[in-house]
Amino acid sequence: MMKTIKLFIIIFILIGQLQCSTEKNSIVHRGFHNLHAKYNGFFNANEIIKLTYNDFLKSRKEDYNSILPVFPLPNEEESKGWYAPMDTAYRKCELVIFRHRMPHKKKGKYRNKEWGKYIDDNWLTMGKTKFYKKDFPNALKIFQHIENKYPIENNYYQSIFWQSKVLIEMGAFDEAEEILLTILLDFEEQIKKQQPTKKISLKDKLKLAVDYNARIDYLESRDALIPDKIINSIYPTLADLYIKSKNNKKAIEFLELATENKYKKSFKTRLIFILAQLHHLQGNYKASVYYQEVVERNPEYEMAFQAKINRALSFSGGDSKAIKAQLLKMLKDDKNIEYFDQIYYALAEISFTDQNEPLGIEQLQKSINLSLNDNQQKIKSMVRMGDLFFEKSKYIKSYYYYDSVKKIPLKDYREKEIVEKKYKILKNIFLNNSTVTRNDSLFMVCSLSPKERMEKIYEVVDLQEAKKNNQTKSPLTASSQNRLSGPSSNSVINQSFFIWDQSMLQRGKSEFDKKWGKMPLEDNWRRSSKSSLFIEDNEEALINTSQNDLFDELVKNLPCDKKDLLESMNDSILLSLFNLGLIHHYETEDLTQSIKYFTRIIENFQPQKEAIASIYELYNIFSFQKEYGLSTKMKNLLLDKYPQSKYAQLISGVKNTSDLQEKMNLEEENYRNLYLKYKSGKYEEVLESCNEKLIDTSNLLICQYGLLKAYSLKKMNDTSSNNEVLINTLKIVVKRCLGTNYSDQAIAALNALKINSANNLINKENWKFSYSPDTIHYFIMIAPKGKFSINKAKNSIADFNMSNFSDLRLKVSNSFLNTSDQMIMVKFFNDSKKALDYYLSFKVNKGIVKNYKEENFFVISPDNLRELYLEKNPDNYVKFFEEFYQ
Repeated sequence: MMKTIKLFIIIFILIGQLQCSTEKNSIVHRGFHNLHAKYNGFFNANEIIKLTYNDFLKSRKEDYNSILPVFPLPNEEESKGWYAPMDTAYRKCELVIFRHRMPHKKKGKYRNKEWGKYIDDNWLTMGKTKFYKKDFPNALKIFQHIENKYPIENNYYQSIFWQSKVLIEMGAFDEAEEILLTILLDFEEQIKKQQPTKKISLKDKLKLAVDYNARIDYLESRDALIPDKIINSIYPTLADLYIKSKNNKKAIEFLELATENKYKKSFKTRLIFILAQLHHLQGNYKASVYYQEVVERNPEYEMAFQAKINRALSFSGGDSKAIKAQLLKMLKDDKNIEYFDQIYYALAEISFTDQNEPLGIEQLQKSINLSLNDNQQKIKSMVRMGDLFFEKSKYIKSYYYYDSVKKIPLKDYREKEIVEKKYKILKNIFLNNSTVTRNDSLFMVCSLSPKERMEKIYEVVDLQEAKKNNQTKSPLTASSQNRLSGPSSNSVINQSFFIWDQSMLQRGKSEFDKKWGKMPLEDNWRRSSKSSLFIEDNEEALINTSQNDLFDELVKNLPCDKKDLLESMNDSILLSLFNLGLIHHYETEDLTQSIKYFTRIIENFQPQKEAIASIYELYNIFSFQKEYGLSTKMKNLLLDKYPQSKYAQLISGVKNTSDLQEKMNLEEENYRNLYLKYKSGKYEEVLESCNEKLIDTSNLLICQYGLLKAYSLKKMNDTSSNNEVLINTLKIVVKRCLGTNYSDQAIAALNALKINSANNLINKENWKFSYSPDTIHYFIMIAPKGKFSINKAKNSIADFNMSNFSDLRLKVSNSFLNTSDQMIMVKFFNDSKKALDYYLSFKVNKGIVKNYKEENFFVISPDNLRELYLEKNPDNYVKFFEEFYQ
């Protein structure tokens, strides 16, 4: 019995070995290798792809704020998670092709032959694995290999179709479009030429299955047929192509064709939803119809919810009662709690359509307040509110909303560039307007009599105290209505005491009266009984001390007796008004606002150059508005009062332009002669001539003359007084020629001078530190042993960083400097300029880190930090820091 079993095993092994031959083209050999090629490679690999793709679909979250992708695919980051399964699938197919291709040796008359049926299927699957890994070049090569090597197999058109999908992902839209449209044309030709097919008999079917040559002859006798399955896939693929190439009109056309075909219910519902989104973008009423169709197809919950919301948003007039009723009903469903922000946004849009703006604003604010987890919707709601105020010329309110938007990551927001551009405009308006308002209010206070001024300061102290009390009251009674954050902590509002603004002062007084009622101006006004004091003596003393400090600070900071400061403030008002005029003329195109600012400049600041430019700007604005009387008035003012200005020359025409060119040519000739004197060493003569030229601030070559003066000074005796003149000259060139090559040269020269003087002083003081302003820097605060809690200080600094410098992603750490002192370190900054900006912000902060103002803190380069570790004593470095960084 055992001998018989052994004999059968040996025979089975021999038969298996004979069947494993890939060089024999028999039905047995082909059957063996086809079986392995189909199930060990093609089938198993495709199951891996399907499983991975289904897991991906379950884990992904749709972004309904953008057009849904026709075919959801992993992004660059997500595709990394596909590497392992796709590599496994690829290796399975690769191994199958290596072991089961027939014949194995592709040479001679068999070099282009393939007897196996599933080798091309394995190649196709390998191409798909590369596609999902986003290895598009190699995927394209594999699909092109199938097209070239297997022209009579069923996968011929499949490989061409997949080439188009690869090209779409690579952004080669024209090539992909050509491939897909060619397949459609070939299909149409195929239908026209198609004749009734003769039914193949059972005998012929068996012959085709058994006889390889008969099968090949049969396949070669007819053209490769395009399967209906591919045609059904082409319409949504073309729609995908047109969406990605921003051709929404064409995308709609092919989506409408696609929805006439049969697909799985979920996929067809997706196509209808995308079609609705595209119509919605174009403001087409059909969007509402398609969204309703999506709802009726009973999709998964979130898509149904979004379809209902978008149906409301795409509502274009008529009776809105039914849609509002549906949305209000959705607010009563607990399942929709996380979507309340979207529902209120939709209700707000309907209110705006119904011309009920106050209700729309209220609902939009609710959308913002209720948006806790959906950043995209929060951004959308705040941008909508900001735009609403922008359109009504309420730019400061608009800025607050856009400033809040900027605190949310905009990485995935599809209108990121538009938001950032508008934010930049609004920020410039806000900063310039803040400068004007603050300085105007300070001038107003300074214009009061001493008695009135003191009364105003007392009023402000009371308002500040009321505000402080309001902030410290119980969270249960604190107002939670206004959740919109204020401007960034490094904005102008928070850098200065903004208490002189009359509108803010009046608003604060109203809030004070609302809380405390109309109180007489007397001591202890908060007490109902003057004889019975409810505040402890020490607490009252603390309050009075605080109020006295605030009073002293306000009086001290008033610029009324500081002539230089008042002049500087007046210059700031002029520059800010001019900036506002230009912004509203060319960026917001709000000509009413622009006229207001330019008119104020002309009335108050002639003959400053900004005032002359403002006359020219008003001339252009009035000409555009066809206010010819006013434009003529501006023209005459320019020509009569400032005939030599470049603006008068621009208005007066070509003759003056040629005169200007002649003047330029003459000035260039003078500069060349002066430069030749510099080259010949006549530095004093050059210096004298440059000084004369620099007196005329309208000189066309003022930047060149400034640099030439600086170079002449450098060539002369290098005394300390001479160096001071040289530095001042370079600073003037930087200020007047900012943004030009001459300014860059001056900045480089100033840095070189500073480094040179630093090296001289370092040698003199015998310091081991070096001055390298362009290297990275750290911020260091010395923490003496037992003086304060290290962890509390680190947390406070981290909070300060998050509030003021979140974009730098700074890290806080601590380490021992010596046996008693620790260092709290903030790192890092790209150069000393950014580090000093942080240092100054830390120094003037009146909030989180104010308790550490008296500590030793400074900025330091890595090389100097190493030297400080060796010295173990910060005092020596503090002297170095004060000498070179302050």
